[in-house]
Amino acid sequence: MFKARMKFAKEGRAKYISHLDLMHAMQRAMARCQMPMWFTEGFNQHAYVSIALPLSTGFSSECEFLDFNITSESVPENAVEAMNDALPEGLRAIEIYPLEDGGLKVGRIAWSQYRITWSFENSVPAGFAETVRQLFAQPVVEILKRSKRGEKVVNMRDLMHDLSIDEQAPEVFATVVTAAGNNSMSPEYLTRAVQQYLPQYEIPFCAYHRLNVLTEDGQNFR
Repeated sequence: MFKARMKFAKEGRAKYISHLDLMHAMQRAMARCQMPMWFTEGFNQHAYVSIALPLSTGFSSECEFLDFNITSESVPENAVEAMNDALPEGLRAIEIYPLEDGGLKVGRIAWSQYRITWSFENSVPAGFAETVRQLFAQPVVEILKRSKRGEKVVNMRDLMHDLSIDEQAPEVFATVVTAAGNNSMSPEYLTRAVQQYLPQYEIPFCAYHRLNVLTEDGQNFR
């Protein structure tokens, strides 16, 4: 038995699959493509499957990671193609590889890079993109952040960096790196900040797409 990791994408209608249903879909696909999964022993046997940094329902991604145990001595040949033949629409295996020496620990994930899409019905309001740039250029942008431990006001500028904004009417795209792990900040808070500080702008539609997952020193998690 050894550990393996699959990098996969969650796109299209699949972004509405809940975390629990995603786990079931992955296990069913592995069974269909005859992946040599390792199962626990005992009465209630089950496969060990773990997803790093689960994505919020409604978010899409091209950088998700699933860890599992395998009984063979290597990852089966054409494992990616076999998985993609078995996965439902919107889920796509990108890479499957063994974790040498256990691989990078999930606890090393410190940042996630997202693309936020703000869509407007006809055209982007005049000055919207530049005003948003000016908002997040300030050293302090406070917002009420909710977590399992309760609510508190935080300076969201401490929990984000590398923000860029690009206007392609009728949409505005914001690419940003936000904190992940124990002190995480969802990219939704950028939209909330715009609504709080710039109420003159109404954003009819928002979408969030994860582009990358990074360690504390900015290296790609793998």
